[in-house]
Amino acid sequence: TMPPALGIALLYALLTPSLSERKDAVLRLNKDVLSDALTGSLRQGNTLQGALGEVPLGSGRGLLGNGGLLGGGGLLGVLGEGGLLGTVQGLTGLRIVELTLPRVSLRLLPGIGVHLNLYTRVALNAKSLLGLLDIAVEVNITSRVRLTMDGTGYPKLVTERCDTLLGGIKVRLLRGLLPVVDNLLASVLNRLLPNLLCPVVDVALGLVNDQLGLVNSLVPLGLLGSIQYTVSSLPLVTGQFLEVDLNTVVGQVAGGLVDYPLGKTEAVPTPPWVPMPPLPPMVDTSSSQLGLSVNFLSSVLSVLQKEGALDLDISTGMFPELPPLTTSTLGALVPAVFEAYPESHELLLKIAVPEAPVVTLKKNKGVLQLMATAEVMVIHPDDVQRSLCLLNINTSLLAQFSVEDNKLKIGVSLEKADVSLVSSSVGGFDVSLLEMLVDQIFDVAFLPAMNSVLGVGVPLPRLLNIDFTSADIDVMEVSAQAFPE
Repeated sequence: TMPPALGIALLYALLTPSLSERKDAVLRLNKDVLSDALTGSLRQGNTLQGALGEVPLGSGRGLLGNGGLLGGGGLLGVLGEGGLLGTVQGLTGLRIVELTLPRVSLRLLPGIGVHLNLYTRVALNAKSLLGLLDIAVEVNITSRVRLTMDGTGYPKLVTERCDTLLGGIKVRLLRGLLPVVDNLLASVLNRLLPNLLCPVVDVALGLVNDQLGLVNSLVPLGLLGSIQYTVSSLPLVTGQFLEVDLNTVVGQVAGGLVDYPLGKTEAVPTPPWVPMPPLPPMVDTSSSQLGLSVNFLSSVLSVLQKEGALDLDISTGMFPELPPLTTSTLGALVPAVFEAYPESHELLLKIAVPEAPVVTLKKNKGVLQLMATAEVMVIHPDDVQRSLCLLNINTSLLAQFSVEDNKLKIGVSLEKADVSLVSSSVGGFDVSLLEMLVDQIFDVAFLPAMNSVLGVGVPLPRLLNIDFTSADIDVMEVSAQAFPE
């Protein structure tokens, strides 16, 4: 199959609360993703061989084993020695020797789930008074499958109805074939194969359900926090795709875990909740689509800010591209500094981010409003530090988004910065004299450090092993107002 087309939409949208349930992310996938998952589950762990392989009826283990569902004393005991066929034409020891990998096709049933069709070939053999019989049967298994939620909030596919339609039955016998045997086999197989093959559908769906359940997950956010994804409501099925709404909880590692189904971290306060808009239409060439809300991105940045991951201390020599951080360097720009410190002292620049950055998503771009403080400390003998001045730096950062290793990567660059003086031990001065130095410090030191933190990436939710690496990313804006939670 060709590599699937993937898409991610970052959505900044404000709707009335009545138009939007609480959700932070939306996952969509088309029927081909489900079909591939079912085919993979039929291959996984020798599912077919384990259920319908070369196991004589009435012996062995598993589904066909003695005392098992399909083994001796079970559903197909009637086919064994002394059973129905054993009393007609002397047939004994009927057993299944091969089941080919089914060809899977399906269509989505809006509001319900899936109509599933499996085409396969079943090979059986048996002993008769005339010799060994080799029997080949073509079978179409059709199932109506409903998408539900189990009691723990996991999406689940459940078979509502299952039927089989037998194609040609071919019986080979060295000395010919008695028509009565052929007719009897057709009658018996028509009656028993549905009970034999429909459990294969349940086994395959069970493996797919295991994968669906993985969308409810607790994943690390680097070393500083974690993200918990949980399905928020019954998934939507349309004629084009399956849509799963997700809630997210972004927490700090230090918050600890409690006995929730997935564990729960200490949630970080975030700006007022912004209802999420509908995703843009999913194009026919896309196999899947993921929408992430501005609330989710804000929560991630809130964790990083609260953990102090965005704070940075800078001293002389840390960044060779910067001029020496001394009172002499600063005094050349601000005369009051030179007057207070005629002899050069080293400086320590302490940049802190006291509030979570505010995320705004506009058409084709993201913007972070980040307020930082920069305290300039003079280092005196014996490493005594005294504050020289405290600055507020209000910045607008442009954000670029990409996906690597199924993680959303964010890179920021400086759009503009406004500097203001909060306090000074040398009296008031014109802070515009420092703007070029502040811009240089941001470009050379602060933003590379911030990008290093953001470069760890935000793990994206997984559904049926979809990997969004190298997905197309659309940044969208819908205008309205925010609503409190």
